[in-house]
Amino acid sequence: MARGKLLARRSGVVMAVVAFGGLTVGATARDIEDLPAKEIAEKALDASRNADSFRINSQGVSGAGDYRIDVSVGRQGDCRGTDEIDGRSAQFIKIGDTTYTRGNEAFWSNYAQWWDSDDQSEQRMVETMQDRWLKAPAGADALGLAEWCDVDYWHETVKTGGLKKTGTAEVDGQPVITLTNEQNRVTDRLYVATEGQPYFLKYTSSGGDYPFESTVKDYNKPINVKAPPADDVIDLNRLREVF
Repeated sequence: MARGKLLARRSGVVMAVVAFGGLTVGATARDIEDLPAKEIAEKALDASRNADSFRINSQGVSGAGDYRIDVSVGRQGDCRGTDEIDGRSAQFIKIGDTTYTRGNEAFWSNYAQWWDSDDQSEQRMVETMQDRWLKAPAGADALGLAEWCDVDYWHETVKTGGLKKTGTAEVDGQPVITLTNEQNRVTDRLYVATEGQPYFLKYTSSGGDYPFESTVKDYNKPINVKAPPADDVIDLNRLREVF
């Protein structure tokens, strides 16, 4: 059974947040405003790859249902966040190469189905994992949540072509210049700060099957993560032995 049954890679989610790293190098906001749209996006993308950390909040619609993601991502690998989609929700923590995941009943029920469990086993897993964290190597948990903790993942599919400067606005009281791409009745829009560092403050997509809105903040701020109490943790290998 494909991993997509759990928390599918949502169409558009990467583009929703991919360009929002911390701009610690490159042009100032004043310089940015005078550049062509493509150059603005390219400088933002180059700078975002150098960010030590950032926090992403994205919500929208995907083929798997309505979703919401709130995640703080660190270049050194530490990460924490929440992921909700189609009634399933989970908290996750990543420390080095280890992930910890705590989900609601619907989440663990779906996880049991991924294992092709029968109804009795599914219920047993839900009861076993209630208020507990699953500990697993980041690349072996089959949940897909550690994917959100890869800084480079958020930059995989960014496209800087086809953008036009389309005016000014405000995001949370901060003045921005907007960059817009309109294609096949879908409108993607970036909002770039014009005071201070030229951060991407917001990204939206509308008009298509997968609309979304994303914001990013807390650039280069430390991510404080710690492992859950040992009594609240179940190791993946132990869970496999039981089920």
